[in-house]
Amino acid sequence: MSFHLSKKSILKKTAQVSMLTLLSRILGIFREFLMVRYLGVGAVSDAFIAAFKLPNFFRHIFAEGALNASFVPVMVKTVKDGNRAEANGLMTISFLFFEGLVLLIYLFVLIKTNWVLLVLAPGFSAEQVAYTIPFLRILFSFLFFISSSALLSGALNAVNHFFVPAFGTPLWNMIYIGSLVLCLSYALPVTYLCVGIIFGAFVLFALHLVVFFKHNFTFGRIDAGSIAAFKSVMAKFLPCLFGVSIVELNLFISGSIASFLPKGSISLLYYGSRFMNIPLGMFAVAFSSIMLPHFSRLVLYAPRRLNFYLLEIAKFVTWIILPAMLFLMFVSRDLFIFLLGAKATPSHVHQGCIILILYSSGLLFLCVNKILLSMFYALKDTWSTTLAAGLCALINVVGDLLGIWLFGVYGIGAANTIAALAMTLACLIFLHKRHKLSFYVGQYLHFFVRYLLQLACGCALFVGSYRLAQHLLTSIGYSWFMTTSYGFFMTACMLIAVTMIFLFITRNLFGLKVYFLKR
Repeated sequence: MSFHLSKKSILKKTAQVSMLTLLSRILGIFREFLMVRYLGVGAVSDAFIAAFKLPNFFRHIFAEGALNASFVPVMVKTVKDGNRAEANGLMTISFLFFEGLVLLIYLFVLIKTNWVLLVLAPGFSAEQVAYTIPFLRILFSFLFFISSSALLSGALNAVNHFFVPAFGTPLWNMIYIGSLVLCLSYALPVTYLCVGIIFGAFVLFALHLVVFFKHNFTFGRIDAGSIAAFKSVMAKFLPCLFGVSIVELNLFISGSIASFLPKGSISLLYYGSRFMNIPLGMFAVAFSSIMLPHFSRLVLYAPRRLNFYLLEIAKFVTWIILPAMLFLMFVSRDLFIFLLGAKATPSHVHQGCIILILYSSGLLFLCVNKILLSMFYALKDTWSTTLAAGLCALINVVGDLLGIWLFGVYGIGAANTIAALAMTLACLIFLHKRHKLSFYVGQYLHFFVRYLLQLACGCALFVGSYRLAQHLLTSIGYSWFMTTSYGFFMTACMLIAVTMIFLFITRNLFGLKVYFLKR
């Protein structure tokens, strides 16, 4: 069986994962819409978001971060060598170690919840703390099931199976939404919602387990080979722990600092980051997940080829993300009006709008960072990302503190973007200094200038079409359609789709040569 992925296979699997991630993000927006109706924007919502922040932080480390980046390359090599027994032993010892670690962390959270809250939300009032404690004690068990699913998905990724890991999140969102509907319908306490979330995580774990066995994996005997493979995982995991999870770490730190802001600030920052994460998760996380095993194989037989991929990935990410970034900025105000509904106040809408614009301005760097980190871990270099992440985290913390002092809640959004830019520059420098990989700045700028011209035409098409649709609907008495959230988003999403088709069709007219867009 060949595990090599062609360009066509990479794009096909990226599209598959992206579509499922898009479904998850759409469900996520609907979920947040129900969450605002259920929790409001205040002490209870801040408490729930803060309580869920901790298991979600560890989730991103174990599910999308350090564990994935350290486990997948080792599993890829083990499976490629045809040693399925060693791969099964590696899964067994990894499962025992990492899930045992999760259970120990959970035990600490249960016993020392007040200590945890001092780090999680040091600025919370007594009222907010009282709400948060029971939520945190229930929700943290979510981590056990979700990290177990991550380990199983790592084995599936090693044999190029990406569907179930990608489908799991939409499935979990469906169960989450079902729990919210029940809670809203019967006015159930928030603890019932917490239990529903845990049930969804269990279903996700069970699905991964079934598919894991169907791919002829199992939990095998631990031998010398599997122990050696596990040592390779751990040698990468500890440095990865900090480096690959920098986005989540920055958001975690920002959330803790934001606990000193007025009630509702944590909720607005959370919702802003959720919208920003739609293109980040739909494209960058999906693309980096596909590219990690591909890079891991490429390093084994053609490492200099990474120079080519470094440039082409930067071009491809730019082509995809810049329109998404501008679109989020365009709809930012209407997104928060739609999300907050009757609970919306002019102040909350304005704050949410500015927060989303600030977050979105760093979206390109965040997406590039996801793929650069996959390249580093395929090169088995964990220290470079640790140093880059340390710089990024320092900039983020200083930026948060200065930003809150100077600009209030907006300072956190600005600090996140500045830190993301610093991370990109540091990663490119380390790739050049330590691995002799060059980012062809001249070629990228040549592409970027041409793309800006194309994008300007695309934006003119989008705005002109939007104004025309607005005029036509007004002239036939349907102006209300454009002023309602549903009508606005239907029109705007349809027009952004048309604009992306325009950008794709006309790319050759502007001399844009992107490897991943070639037929």
